[in-house]
Amino acid sequence: MRSSILLMACAAMVLLGGCQAEPDFDTKFEQQSRDLAAKARSIDTDTEKQLDAAREAERARAELGKPAAAPTPAPVTNAK
Repeated sequence: MRSSILLMACAAMVLLGGCQAEPDFDTKFEQQSRDLAAKARSIDTDTEKQLDAAREAERARAELGKPAAAPTPAPVTNAK
């Protein structure tokens, strides 16, 4: 009887010792805020690289004397 009570007490101690306090709202909010800010900076960096590459291609095209290819509009139809 004593051994079973002692065993249950030890099991309870082990289970309670394994529990960790969950971070509070402010801590979670700050972490999410940092993660989103890092993603935003990454997106901004990628966008700037793409814009720089497009500008460089436009400059190179202008130096070669070739006009930029303009998209042709779709033909107008009078379907009623």
